[in-house]
Amino acid sequence: MKNMTYEKFGILIVGAVALAPTMAWAQTSTSSDTRLEEIVVTAQKREQRGNDVGVSLSVLTSSEIKRAGINSLVDVSSQTPNLQMKNVLGNSITNVTIRGIGLNDYASNNNPAAGVYVDNVYLVSPAMLTFGFFDVERIEVLKGPQGDLYGRNTTAGAVNIISKKPTDTTEIEVETGYGSYQRWHLDGAVGGALTPTLDARFAVQTVQQNSGWQTNYVNGEKVGKVNRTSGRLQLAWKPQGDVRVLLNAHAGYERSEEMLNHVENVTTTENLPYLNKPYIAGSSVDPEMNVDSFGGSLTVDWTISPALTLTSISAYENYDRFNVRDVDGTSLVQLDYTAHNKIRQFSQELRLNYVSGDITLIGGAFYSHDVVEARDSYSIIDFLPSLGDTVGNTYRQRTEAYAGFLHAEWTLAPKFTLIGGLRYTHENKLFNNVTTFFGSNGNYIDVFPALSRSYSTSRVSGKIGLNYKPVDDTLIYASISRGFKSGGFQGQLTFDPAVITPFNDESITAYEVGVKSRLLPNLQFNAAIFDYEYHDAQFYGPIFNEPGIGVLFGLANVGNARVYGAEADIIWRPVSGLDLRFGVGTIDTKIIKSIVAGVADGSKLPNAPELTLNGLMRYNWALSDTIKADITLSGNYQSSMAFDVVLNPPEALNDGYFVGNSEVGLTFGEAWRASASVKNIFDKRYKTQAAVNSVGWGYGYGPPRTFSVNLAYKFH
Repeated sequence: MKNMTYEKFGILIVGAVALAPTMAWAQTSTSSDTRLEEIVVTAQKREQRGNDVGVSLSVLTSSEIKRAGINSLVDVSSQTPNLQMKNVLGNSITNVTIRGIGLNDYASNNNPAAGVYVDNVYLVSPAMLTFGFFDVERIEVLKGPQGDLYGRNTTAGAVNIISKKPTDTTEIEVETGYGSYQRWHLDGAVGGALTPTLDARFAVQTVQQNSGWQTNYVNGEKVGKVNRTSGRLQLAWKPQGDVRVLLNAHAGYERSEEMLNHVENVTTTENLPYLNKPYIAGSSVDPEMNVDSFGGSLTVDWTISPALTLTSISAYENYDRFNVRDVDGTSLVQLDYTAHNKIRQFSQELRLNYVSGDITLIGGAFYSHDVVEARDSYSIIDFLPSLGDTVGNTYRQRTEAYAGFLHAEWTLAPKFTLIGGLRYTHENKLFNNVTTFFGSNGNYIDVFPALSRSYSTSRVSGKIGLNYKPVDDTLIYASISRGFKSGGFQGQLTFDPAVITPFNDESITAYEVGVKSRLLPNLQFNAAIFDYEYHDAQFYGPIFNEPGIGVLFGLANVGNARVYGAEADIIWRPVSGLDLRFGVGTIDTKIIKSIVAGVADGSKLPNAPELTLNGLMRYNWALSDTIKADITLSGNYQSSMAFDVVLNPPEALNDGYFVGNSEVGLTFGEAWRASASVKNIFDKRYKTQAAVNSVGWGYGYGPPRTFSVNLAYKFH
């Protein structure tokens, strides 16, 4: 696999390099209406053309997001090679895996392996990643360790979600739609100039769904109701020519239902008639997903001189979550799970950007402080009656992180640019009020006295790279980068206080070669090959076994792994009105040194399919002078993979599958558009998660085929 990957993608890269100069002549021969637009990104903390950034980068624009039916973070992987996004606990905890690097943990206190940023603000907990998308300008997925400009917990990469910003042009956008399971939504945004120096934009989204695609066989009710509303206000103030201030205030709430857990339960036979019916499961409780959140950020850009800009980003987030879920999937009260989390985070970044001639310098400092409080409990009257009716655990984790960083680019020759970056990070974690309790009717006994543990780490990360531009629209890059994800504490239930010890940092050293080339004005080609050395990998899984209790999940460093792989994507507009986007990713992962019983050397990493494919085709044409029609087909394929590698259980294997979507629309003039769409057009049944607990294997499934119609109005 390794040799095949390197050989094939090496040929692609070399071929693109050879073709680029010879195709430059075609710049003037391609018609203007088939030329691809230039995409400006901020992946390296400043505005650049995508073809000038020596990082593997996938970008989805606002139109591509809508056409592909991307409504939440988990949908982004449908159009991004080597990216897996899924909900690991119902629909309330999101895992991000990039090139095989991720974390399945459902506890709220542990950070994802890929940093997720919304308008330049890092979100510290996977519980905060279930938000819906609205008024989004673009999504940038950076692949590989981001150890200099991003730093904290980005061994896998980073995902940047950028909302539409205020302008001085009056804009109104409204969309409403209705679809399967009595689902309707309303998205709206209005923006423009309030004064000569103050612009504003207000956006809101509400999503309501009165039924669902799952059935609770205990009471016969449909499950899947959605009640979610979010809003965002942005104010852009330009008090004078050299200072710009952006205020972002946002809030939202959710009162929805958790997805049911389809369990192959070994403690009862009542669910046997439904084992082959994945959309039917049992629940002895009403599944709830209750979230309240608000936050804000203040960004100040001061242009000190034409070459020097000072940026300050201050941000605060407040997130409360109360969820109820039946884990055992039956009418029995065995593992009815209640999670109550409170998350508070504050961050401050100061950054200086210097761009002059052949030198670019970006340096600064970063500070963050966050507190995660949790009280998780399980109703167990039909499972462990000797312990009472409830067992659970509590903890409070406080994290402080400090960092200083410097990123430099030096054009040492007309076509060569040397890249270098360093980041020093110091992080402290205090894990206290930690205990496990049990009892009945609110009278609880602590299994062990509440304890406190601490963890501290200091790390240097960074990268070195070389960019080569044989022609203006082709970039060949090579880099060596190193990133780390800090250690910490597992937030899961345990009866043994000796287990409450910190796991250590994990780190990745990545070697990558890639090319980005506008082969023709209407044809963009990107490709990369990479090789990772993965040390002290943090794994979440059924690592612990409590006598008399059964399997308990936990987090631990399992050893070292290697990851080889490659990816490529093509964006092509062959004729006027036809847009094509295709991507392919392949990876080979392997545990090369295990230090944990049950994880065998040679095992593949979880959530790492060897092959991923994605595609989007859109064609639009004129029906008359005022009416245009369009059709979009999109889809993604992933090969077989494992959700868990502990003991390599066959129950954790997932077959490969393809999911396709389509949309047709009519645009009337410049303002109105009506459309109809189908998601999962072939009604494919596929697993999104598999996890074992003390009563059996539980599975999550993707939704079946759904339909919707939409009406949108736009005034610019």
